[in-house]
Amino acid sequence: MSSIFDIGMFDGLDTDYYLECGYQVVAVEANPEMIARVSREKAAEIADGRLVIVHAAMAASREPVSLHLSGKDLGSSSTLPELVEGKRPSGVVTVPGLPLADLLSKFGMPRFMKVDIEGADRVCVLALTAGAVPEHLSFEIGSDFQELLDHTRKVGYRRFKIVNQMSYRELANHECLQDRLARRFSRLLGRPKPTHVRRSGRLFACGYCSGPLPWRSDGRWRTYEQTVAGWKTAQGGLANSGWYDLLATTS
Repeated sequence: MSSIFDIGMFDGLDTDYYLECGYQVVAVEANPEMIARVSREKAAEIADGRLVIVHAAMAASREPVSLHLSGKDLGSSSTLPELVEGKRPSGVVTVPGLPLADLLSKFGMPRFMKVDIEGADRVCVLALTAGAVPEHLSFEIGSDFQELLDHTRKVGYRRFKIVNQMSYRELANHECLQDRLARRFSRLLGRPKPTHVRRSGRLFACGYCSGPLPWRSDGRWRTYEQTVAGWKTAQGGLANSGWYDLLATTS
């Protein structure tokens, strides 16, 4: 059975989806409250070996890591304290540090590695080495976009997509006619913003999960050069359109 690494499990929405698609899931989560909740909800999947939950924070070493909790939104908790400062800090918990090499050594190479760990995605991306990468990768775009894109190309990724995490649309399809009509219809029904969108035959919660698997995601795969140019062109008009993930594939 092929596996997926869900790094930044949070409340398990992505994990649920990957399990539904028939994959074994190795889910990494730093927040003990989330670990306890998903462990209760997915006891059967854990028992039959389809789900393994690892309590740790991805890090460069095995040294303990401080997780800064957000009282405003647990999903905004981060190992980077500056990202939690304006989100009602509610305490700090100490969790084991986990280098990506240790995760790969124990569980093998997954088909897909999803990374969403609130500002610390680079810890996983920069740990990837040439010839030892998942076929597919996704991570949240931040100010280090160019550095991480360059590294993914260096280690073997050849095609890319930039996907909006509120609409699960590829960058070139952002604000497409179909979506504009859907929003207009929602407003007529008294719902200013849709809470879910249908992609790849399934409903996804807007802004609360990573969306369809890369090989089922919206839009065309782009070259490195097209990805760089597309992001540079689009940035000025994206201030209020949510956030974006970079998807990468070796295929």
